[in-house]
Amino acid sequence: MTTNSDSAYQRAARNARWSILRHPQRTMAETLRLLATRAEQETAPDVYGKGDLIERFEQRMATLLGKPAALFLPSGTLAQPMALRIHCDQREKWGVGLHPTSHLVLHEHDGYEQLWQLKGQLLGVRDRVLSHADLRNVNADALGALLLELPMREIGGQLPSWDDLKAQVAWARERGIAVHFDGARLWHCPAYYQRSLAEISALADSVYVSLYKDMAGIAGAVLAGESDFIAKARIWNRRAGGNLISFYPYLLAAEQGLDDNLASMDAAVVYARELGLALADLPGVELVPTTPQAAMFHLHIAHGPEHLTDAITRYAGQHNVLVLAKPRDTDAKGRSVCEISVGRNALAQPVAFWREHLAACLATLKASD
Repeated sequence: MTTNSDSAYQRAARNARWSILRHPQRTMAETLRLLATRAEQETAPDVYGKGDLIERFEQRMATLLGKPAALFLPSGTLAQPMALRIHCDQREKWGVGLHPTSHLVLHEHDGYEQLWQLKGQLLGVRDRVLSHADLRNVNADALGALLLELPMREIGGQLPSWDDLKAQVAWARERGIAVHFDGARLWHCPAYYQRSLAEISALADSVYVSLYKDMAGIAGAVLAGESDFIAKARIWNRRAGGNLISFYPYLLAAEQGLDDNLASMDAAVVYARELGLALADLPGVELVPTTPQAAMFHLHIAHGPEHLTDAITRYAGQHNVLVLAKPRDTDAKGRSVCEISVGRNALAQPVAFWREHLAACLATLKASD
């Protein structure tokens, strides 16, 4: 249910001249006009997964991710359990290794178990990135697949080291366990690992990426892997109702988003590191992780969500600057947790601009709620 506070914040976010939130936002009408212009270059829409538009896009994504084949899907909530089910069927083991903060565990109502008949085994510690050491005492005999999220959104975009990531993959390989990457934000990883998307994806049997977060598409996801794996995924997609008659608005928006945003992702990761450290220097602000590793981080701010949201909204109305995302959670100390995802909006201003405005916004709040 949307509250008055939520509505006011959303209006402030739409109307602010300067925003720290990801990328410049277009109205629905602006988006559709832009896509109509792009559509003039196409001869026909996609039809049930066939046609030049979708096939060209899938090949582009397969090449980008260094895999033989790729499949456009309406959502990651479909893409990921489907990938895990295929891997588990191939191994006749239906256990799946997941971190406690996995999207499948926290945000999908256990669909991977209830709908896809998989059995989750939680690995590692909730507030820490999964490591090779966490796998030493795992009951590997029951596992058909291991899901690794890169970067890990719920803990501020943390990533394992390259060597530790390779060790996790080797652990799975030695035991005949498939490796799937939850790469909703995989676009952040090349700058951290100093390796291409294809080199990173080569470690996994399958990779999912989101098209509407950092790439600012309307919706959609891509699943990439070996050709026989994607052939099976096409069948499962049909079974699950994901093979819609046409996806061309989503495909055109995804192409536009890649053109607009992919080239700036490495700069966003570098900028996020500087920005996070600068904001963490403010009173009552804690940075998670202590040094950002991705183009995102979390700020734990010593005010309750309602008061902080009101302050952000008021400040945006008065100064035309949106300095924070709406709090997404509270921590054990009752502090608001705000997620900062860096994109072209933040990059448009020097770090000092955002530090100055956040300091001014927080100064409008009392020392305690």
